[in-house]
Amino acid sequence: MDNKIKELIERSKNKDKQAFSELFDLYYDRILNYVWRRVLNVEYAKDITSNTFLKVLKNIQRFECIEEASFNGWIYRIATNEINQYFRKQNRYKLIIDDENNLFDLGDDNKAAEEIEKKIDNDKYNQVLNKSIRQLKPIYQDILHLRYFEEMSYKEISEVINKNETTIRVYAMRALEDLKVILNNDANNFLETYGKY
Repeated sequence: MDNKIKELIERSKNKDKQAFSELFDLYYDRILNYVWRRVLNVEYAKDITSNTFLKVLKNIQRFECIEEASFNGWIYRIATNEINQYFRKQNRYKLIIDDENNLFDLGDDNKAAEEIEKKIDNDKYNQVLNKSIRQLKPIYQDILHLRYFEEMSYKEISEVINKNETTIRVYAMRALEDLKVILNNDANNFLETYGKY
């Protein structure tokens, strides 16, 4: 674990507001972008990210700086749990990509939110890919997002998901196989509906 992060954690445990503020600044954009890729709604992403940091603040006293459980893995686990709780509350796992009001209502000029808006404008493929990923089991969604969007190692993912590394590798392979089938079906359905060019 990075010595600076370790020091900020220890100071945060001693109720040092400046230290927690620095931790927040280091992780906010990363967590917001991760959450947004899962929910594809800026306002919900900001709410979930805020809840994540509230839980980090509330529970940082219990976090132990040991090799097996990095802070990075811990904070992503909290964010992942918050995302999954959001979906359970919504009682849905389908993505709605046509509701531009939700996607573009930023509410403020936060740097990360602006970057997200640019990504929406410039990358419709990302929305199609996310729509397909949404059709997978929730744990497969978690693994694919952490592996390919957050670029985490299988070891780091195992810390976030709380399963051993071998299981994560097997799930990742199955998730990719299932995703390939979904993408092929979506492409075939598109061609049947709209015909070939």
